[in-house]
Amino acid sequence: MMTPDELRSRYFAFFQERGHQYVPSSPVIPEGDPTLLFTNAGMNQFKDVLLGDEKRDYTRAVNTQKCIRAGGKHNDLDEVGRSPRHLTFFEMLGNWSFGDYFKKEAIHWAWEFVTQELKLEPERLFISVYLDDDEAYNIWHKEIGVPHSNLTRLGEDDNYWSMGPTGPCGPCSEIYYDYYPEKGEAVWEEGFDDQRFIEIWNLVFMAFDRQEDGTLKPLPIQSIDTGMGLERVMTIMTGAQNVFQTEIFANIFARIESERTQKAFALKDVPSLYQNENFEAYAVIADHIRSLAFSICDGGSFSNEGRGYVLRRILRRAVRHGRNLGFEGPFLHRIVPAVVESFSDVYPELRLKGQEAATLIEREEARFFRTIDRGLALFEDVAQEAEKRADRTIPGETIFQLYDTFGFPLDLTTIMAEERNLKLDLQGYETAMEAQRERSRAADDRYTSAGEWISLQEGVADKFVGYQNHEATTHVLRYRALPDQEDLYEICLAETPFYAESGGQVGDRGTLVFEGGDLRFDVIDTQKTPAGITHTAHYVHGSIQEGMGTQVRARVDEQHRALTAANHTATHLLHAALHEHVSKDAFQSGSLVAPDRLRFDFSYDGPVTQEQLQAIEKSVNGAIRAAISLTIHQDVPLEKAESMGAMMIFGEKYGEKVRVIEIAGTSTELCGGIHVKNTADIGWFRITSESGVAAGIRRIEAITNQGAFALAEKERDLLKDLSAKLRVPVAQLSDRVASLLEDRRQLEHALQDALKKQAKFAADELAANAETIAGVQVIATQIEAQSRDDLLSLGDFLRDKLQGPGAVLIVAALEEKPALLALVTDDANKKHGLHAGKLVNAAAAAVGGKGGGRPTLAQAGGQDVSALPQALEAFRSAVQEALA
Repeated sequence: MMTPDELRSRYFAFFQERGHQYVPSSPVIPEGDPTLLFTNAGMNQFKDVLLGDEKRDYTRAVNTQKCIRAGGKHNDLDEVGRSPRHLTFFEMLGNWSFGDYFKKEAIHWAWEFVTQELKLEPERLFISVYLDDDEAYNIWHKEIGVPHSNLTRLGEDDNYWSMGPTGPCGPCSEIYYDYYPEKGEAVWEEGFDDQRFIEIWNLVFMAFDRQEDGTLKPLPIQSIDTGMGLERVMTIMTGAQNVFQTEIFANIFARIESERTQKAFALKDVPSLYQNENFEAYAVIADHIRSLAFSICDGGSFSNEGRGYVLRRILRRAVRHGRNLGFEGPFLHRIVPAVVESFSDVYPELRLKGQEAATLIEREEARFFRTIDRGLALFEDVAQEAEKRADRTIPGETIFQLYDTFGFPLDLTTIMAEERNLKLDLQGYETAMEAQRERSRAADDRYTSAGEWISLQEGVADKFVGYQNHEATTHVLRYRALPDQEDLYEICLAETPFYAESGGQVGDRGTLVFEGGDLRFDVIDTQKTPAGITHTAHYVHGSIQEGMGTQVRARVDEQHRALTAANHTATHLLHAALHEHVSKDAFQSGSLVAPDRLRFDFSYDGPVTQEQLQAIEKSVNGAIRAAISLTIHQDVPLEKAESMGAMMIFGEKYGEKVRVIEIAGTSTELCGGIHVKNTADIGWFRITSESGVAAGIRRIEAITNQGAFALAEKERDLLKDLSAKLRVPVAQLSDRVASLLEDRRQLEHALQDALKKQAKFAADELAANAETIAGVQVIATQIEAQSRDDLLSLGDFLRDKLQGPGAVLIVAALEEKPALLALVTDDANKKHGLHAGKLVNAAAAAVGGKGGGRPTLAQAGGQDVSALPQALEAFRSAVQEALA
């Protein structure tokens, strides 16, 4: 019996013998393509090659591509478990030609592989082609020998493949396998039994590039893109009834059962699970854990939007099915090793990042499990009540209760309601949510002051010991609860290592752990208040009454302080650089020094130029690279500090003795804040913005250290991404963006015009008043239009409105030239012999022109706009003649 590894290797060998180069799979998280949530086909990584924008050293390729279809146009999420063949994650075997061979070779090789390599019986293979693709049809019938009974033509929904809303596309031909020949003679036409016939291979003849406005632009080269579903082929090769009943999923099924029972479960016993009443749950978990593991290993993450939200939905769906199997806590992360074991030989990234993926999945699971138990029981009750009502709607108040009382997220309620075909009163939910917000605001207004201080010892809370130390053992002088926020207190200590916000530097954060370790607070801010240095702290655990009177270990968050210190020292260097490169009169007028950023306000008329900003950055980074040790002068007489040339900040109050921060050769400034020991500790300085905030006051915002490096990485990735997307060097990005913005403006203007004109025409009325000739509905009309897209839009709209066979001609004057569009419905073409190309030519003759196109859609131009009414009559006459 063929194994997955054997299928892959035989497929690769077959096409490598025919000149194809093996190309590794691309990640399932698309690289540089915002139009896709996930890689959904093998051709995604070849998009630029197909568009003619990239050249490679090969024109034929073969591979297996890992794909996810769980969002956007290609979305199989809701079918998994219910369908015997749908998956969110699957492998797609594919072969490509980039301007090399085309339909003939692709069709012949596909047939050879499935009949000779896979030994599938030819009589059980059925072929579909696109409606007007006579070339493909004839190759299958005349060259391969497929009988007419096994060939059919299907429309755009079935046999026209697009990567997404834009990009490469083209007609395709698909190979189906008759899974149940015992059902008798096959009815192989549109509307066929999709439970009997399973699609195994899609041959796409890439010829067009779909633009944002929907128009099709011919590609510079004609290419081949094929995709064969490995899981579906394995189902056929093993005679299984379901994709999940194959070796591909055996290891994962065994791990699920081992985790469920907490006992070893042998691979040979996996088939016993196929008859389990909860088989759907095993299938969903097995599929979804593959999607999660592969996507996270390729850089995906959970979030509330985009692909992160899709991954969150996948995880929650798997967890819910896990509960059906009895899992009461996080379990998915323990299935990840089975995915790694099964697929890491083919996809080594799983082995490298599998543990990281498991950790992220476990965290997300734990969050969800904390939520799900509180709401499932209530949901079941309200769902049963909703099912009894005619409108099958869950009230908004109930949805809000699930959220507010039980922490049930709206998206989970939505998923579960959809599965039971129930509706949600979302407007009522929003009303209840707003009422809650109003109650919260009213509650906040009732608390206008903090509670009374509880004094434990006498003393002044102003002793700061944090310049040299990050922690200290001390005791509480006084404390009080803040009634406007739960479990929040203000605490004053006899001495503290916590720096209180001053001079623009934010207050320290950290912990207060009392003797014995039972009582603990997390300090979230430190301020100078009338009560002294005051720590705003969140209660964590322990007895406040018993613990407050004991000794407390006050410990500063060292990373928070170190990053803040880096920004503070950088502020001094920035101040000095402003004097050097902008103006000696550019004096500080305010600042903010936080761990993640710095803000520096200074007096100056007019903006700082880009050249000046670059010079400032260069100066500050030069001091950082020079690794200058800071000299801190304590208790310096104010007069001496002045003689040292120390800068003083306007508005600050200084005593007789001050603290001076000296950065040799660069800056000397009075400051009571926290600083680095050496400028090298700043790491890197980056200006992020410069703006005016008031008359004569400018503001520079900047980042250092981790923030600067993170920004650099982000900018590098952004530039690389933009350069790839726009297909220009980085140096030309600005010009390219300007050009694209102008193009977009023009397209939006044209779209608005088209929409306005479309509204003027009552397509319903046109269809209702269509003239009937020999059983065919005929419409011939003239419209006002700006482009041929207007004609195409109305034509598509009318095609949908017509009931039964029909023929339509739409004409307009475009740039003082006649434009004609003819369309014929499929049944009017097949049953009545009407041909859009012939009809449009008959009409175009009246305006001195000609045209052509497919049997169901054709266009023409002409010379005489005044003769458009005659063209309409000529069309009617041509239809009558054809139907006579």
